[in-house]
This record gives sequence, structure tokens and C-alpha cells, in this order.
Amino acid sequence: MKRRPDNCKISPLIFLAPLLSGLALIPAYPPLDQGYLGWIALIPLLWFCLKASPCQALWGGFIFALPLHLYLNLYLAGVLVEYLPTSLAYLAMGLLVFVLSSFYALFTLAAAWFARSRVFSLGLVFILPTLWLLIEYARSVSFIGYNVGYLGYTQWGYPFILNLAAVYGYWGLPFVMIGCQSLLVLALSGRLKRKERLGGAIIIAALLVAGLILPSCFKERGTGEKLETALVQGNSAPEEILTAAGKEEILKRYLAMTRRAAAAEPRLQLVVWPETVVSLRMSKSGLHKPEMKALAEELNLNILYGARLWDGPNLYNSVVLLSPGNDKVQLYHKQRLVPFVEYCPLPEQLNQILDLDQHIGGYTAGKESTIFEIDNLPLGAVVCFESYFGSVTRHFSRDGARHLFVLTNDVWFGETIGLEQHVQVAAIRAAEMGIGVTQVANSGITASFDYRGREIFRSGKSEPDIFIVPLELTGRKTVYAIAGDYFPAIWAAHLAVSAIYALGAKRRNRRLA
Repeated sequence: MKRRPDNCKISPLIFLAPLLSGLALIPAYPPLDQGYLGWIALIPLLWFCLKASPCQALWGGFIFALPLHLYLNLYLAGVLVEYLPTSLAYLAMGLLVFVLSSFYALFTLAAAWFARSRVFSLGLVFILPTLWLLIEYARSVSFIGYNVGYLGYTQWGYPFILNLAAVYGYWGLPFVMIGCQSLLVLALSGRLKRKERLGGAIIIAALLVAGLILPSCFKERGTGEKLETALVQGNSAPEEILTAAGKEEILKRYLAMTRRAAAAEPRLQLVVWPETVVSLRMSKSGLHKPEMKALAEELNLNILYGARLWDGPNLYNSVVLLSPGNDKVQLYHKQRLVPFVEYCPLPEQLNQILDLDQHIGGYTAGKESTIFEIDNLPLGAVVCFESYFGSVTRHFSRDGARHLFVLTNDVWFGETIGLEQHVQVAAIRAAEMGIGVTQVANSGITASFDYRGREIFRSGKSEPDIFIVPLELTGRKTVYAIAGDYFPAIWAAHLAVSAIYALGAKRRNRRLA
């Protein structure tokens, strides 16, 4: 019997399914934040993967992902237009959306291949979420390293569901979400026998229940302890940030706001400024600006702040701690840099081509996680884009930090959904690490989440203000903080075994035919 070749003839109606999934998933993200849609929106896409030929599946992946990622990233076009020629800005925007969509085209292609192998039934329930998980993981470790719009981020507003992140890391969220939908689609399509349906339901339920219940078995620590903190959001404009005179005005503004914060709360222990408020050079004469050091001594206050820091020929995006009466240098260099902005291949050539006012791609990545000590209290801090990566933030909790600060400057995003997307990932990171996370923005959204990912407070968009908050230091150990990204590794091994088995089965079938 001859094997019929794949038919790549495109039937328009079948592509309504991936399009529907892509459109249905949009309201799960800001500003509507209907996160429950993440548990049902992909049902049409998964059904499509069962029915489509590999060629159709590839196209269907683009049809699903293009409108979704255009929606999630369109705000970046407005940012790029400010600094690039309009045509180049929209070309860069288009390339980003295309590359992101390509990952999901690979998902649908692989899913269709496994579905057509016809050697799996129950196994397919777990192959589909594994493929999705590994596609997202590949995005995080690729050169782009761009995690905006991940499926699991739609769950930021459900602290009980975020318990999954404490056990499996972020990766447990999309796996269980896709697993539930895969089981439903395969059951309704008749691909599963009764025992297989029951077996799949038991395994997924076990993963879900373990993820939801296990975190409560870890004892809370530091219950009731608080840190009197002032979060300063100065709302500096881009025009100020990019000029020498403007940078002087920014420093004066933050010094004045710090003085106001100390006057409003005499018990204040820590003041936190956002990303790159000042520019510094490492020198024998000292690290901090003299006026900053004088203010910290006068008010007896610790100041945690973001700085552009030159250390010899290297430029870092750093966090620095200024403690009164303490000359010890405590600083952290950003480890995960923004692609094509803070780092890029051949930066000198790219800057010559673009001829921008700013030099791009010139930052050096840090290599270590720093624990800051404030009156024997260990704290951590990361910079902006790093809050999208649990693989970076978890080290602070593992090494003993009682709270994590995210110092950022989101002024470039205006008042777009980019602000909400950024602040919401802090809830995921808090649940993963089992410690509170507070984002401090120059312009954007300043907000704080407790160790379970529950929102404590949130500022308005681009609201210049001082937020005096007694930050709770309650926390708990988590499996993810200890073990890291073990969950993707386990399921990658499962997928490899499944692929080998499928290939072997196809060869046997050809010989029999």
C-alpha cells in the first residue's frame, strides 16, 4: 500500500481555528486582563493541530501568532520611531513580530507531526504542552531572549494559581494550562479511550494539586517584620535623560523628593530610586555623588539607586547601595541585557549605520548576583528587563534575600500596555521565589507584591510621587528557588523519547507497507 503524500493545498476554513485562538487570547492580556481565557482560548488551535497537514500547520501557527504578537508589541513602534527613521522603525517592529510568530509556527508544525504519527494517544496529552513549554523556553534562552507575552503571564492576578510557579517555576503555568486544553480536545476528538482519558486527567490533576498545595507545606519566615521604605518615582522625561543638563535636574529632583520622604516618615530606613538616575565612574576617591553621600549622612538613610557605571572601559547598568557611615562598595551589575539596545552583535558598525545620538549595544553584562546588606537585612535588586527572567531572579532568594527590588525606567513606553506587561511579571517572580517583589519606576508603574504574588499597592501610570510603604518581609522557601529550571528539562527528555519512538514506529510502518 502506497503512502499518500501530505496535501499542502490550503483550505481557508481550517485556518479560522488558529485565528480564533489568537484573537480570543488577546483579552487575557492588558488592559482587559481576563486571565481565565488562557485556560480555554487555545482549544481551537489545538484542534487545528490534530487536523492540519504539516504545511497547513506551519501557516496556521503564523495566523495564530501574528495578530496576537502585533497587539502585544505594537507599542514598541512608537518607541522606535522616536529614535530611528520611520521606515526602519516599522521594519524592526515587523521583524520582531515575525520572529516571535515563527516560534509558534514551529509549535504547530511539531504538534501536527506528532498528531499525524498515529502512534500516540495518551502521550499526546503531554506532548502538546511540552512543545509549548519548550517553545517559550527557547525564546528565553535565544539571542533575542524576549519573554513579553508569555501565556503564563496572563495568570498574574490569580495568587492561588501562582502557587504552581513556586513548585515548577513559571514553566508550570503554561504546561498545566495547555495540558488541560489538550486533554479536552483529544477526548472530544475521539483520540482517547476511556481509560486514557481517565489516566490523563489523573496525571494533570496530580500536577495541578501538587503545585497548588505543596507551597503551603513550607513554613513562613519573618512573619510581621517590616521595612519602612520610600519608593521615589520622579517621572523624568526622555529629553532630560538624554542630556547632561537634564541629568543634573534629575539628580536635584530625586534629592529633593528624598528629603520630603524623610520629613514625612521619621522612621524611614530605606529610600529606593529607579534605574539609571545618575551616572558614575569607579575611582579611588569614592563611588557615590558627593551631594548624595551628604544627604544620606544628614538624614541617616540608606539609598538604593540605579546608575550608569563606568569601570575602566566597561559600561554597566548597575544598582548601588549608599549607606551612611559605611564606605564599603555594594553594587550589582545587570546580567540580562536588552537585545539590540544594551547589547548587539557588531555594535560599532551598527552605530555607524544608524547614526544615533545615543551609543547602543555598549553595555557589559554582570556575572554575579549581589546581596545588599542594610542593618544586617539581606536584600536583592535587579534592573528593568531582568524581571522577565526567573532564572536570574531566583538566585537572590536562594542566596538569602528577604525582598527583591526591580529598578526600572519605563518612560520610553508612554502610557501603553507595555507598562502593565512589565509590572505584572513581578507577581510571577514573587511567587517563584517566595519573597516580596517591589518595582520602582522612574516613569511607569511602581508596585509591590507579597511572597505569594498578591498585589499590595500600585501607583498610577507616569505618576510623579513618593510612596512610603512598610514593606513586609514575610517569605518562604520554594522548590523553584532551590532547584531552578528542572521542569523544562524533565519534559524535554520526555519529548526526546517520544520523538525517537515516533520515528521508529514510522519506519516500521513503512517496512510493513
